[in-house]
Amino acid sequence: MKSYGEFCSLSRALDVVGDRWTMLVVRELLVGPSRYSDLHKALPGIATNLLASRLRALEEAGVVAATDAPAPVSARVYSLTEWGRGLQRPLVELARWGVPLMSAGTGEDHSRGRWLVFAIMALFPEPAATQEDSGVPAVTVRIDADGDSLLLVSDPTGVRASVTSAGEPAEVIVAGSSEEVFRTLSGDRTEGPHAHVTGDADALRRFFALTSSALTARPRESI
Repeated sequence: MKSYGEFCSLSRALDVVGDRWTMLVVRELLVGPSRYSDLHKALPGIATNLLASRLRALEEAGVVAATDAPAPVSARVYSLTEWGRGLQRPLVELARWGVPLMSAGTGEDHSRGRWLVFAIMALFPEPAATQEDSGVPAVTVRIDADGDSLLLVSDPTGVRASVTSAGEPAEVIVAGSSEEVFRTLSGDRTEGPHAHVTGDADALRRFFALTSSALTARPRESI
C-alpha cells in the first residue's frame, strides 16, 4: 500500500481507500457480502488481478474480511468489517456531492440497477438513529432497472433501499433504465425520459411527495 507519508487523518484514510477502484469495491460490499466472481461482474472494466490486489489491500487494512462460503459452494465471500462499514456515511456524502454530475445522463457509461441503492441514499434522508420524524411520507417502492430489483422503504424516520428479488410486492412499481429511474426519483420534472410508475392513487400521491423532497439533479453551473 502506497502512503502519502503525512500525519493527517484524511491522508491516512486515503492511504487505505484512495486508490482507483477501491471505493467502488467498498460501494459493492456496502450493498451486501459478495463472492469474487460477483464483484468482478459488478465492476465492469476492472482487471481481475487489480480486483484481487484491491481486496488483498483492504483485507490487510482491516476494512474487508473474507470467509469460505458454506459447502457445497467453493468460493470466498467478502464482506466489510465493522470498521469498513463506517465508510458508508462518507461515501453517501460523496455520492450526494456528485448528484449534480448525474444530470449529464448515462452517455457511454456502464449502468447497473443495484447502483441506485447509493443514489437513493444520496437523494433522501438517511434513517434516523431515533424515531424523530424526518417528514418523508410512508411508501414502499419496488424499482426494476437494468436487470436488478430494489426495494425502497420510506417512513417518517427516513428512507432505506436494498437489493431484492424480482416481483417483490410493493405499493408502487418504478420501471425503466437506471437513468430514467434516477430522473424520476430525483424529482426531475424537465423534459426527457422518465421511468414508468404504477400504483393506486393514494400510493402514487405519497410516492411523488417523496420525490419532491429529493435532492434534485442540477447542472453544476446552477449550484
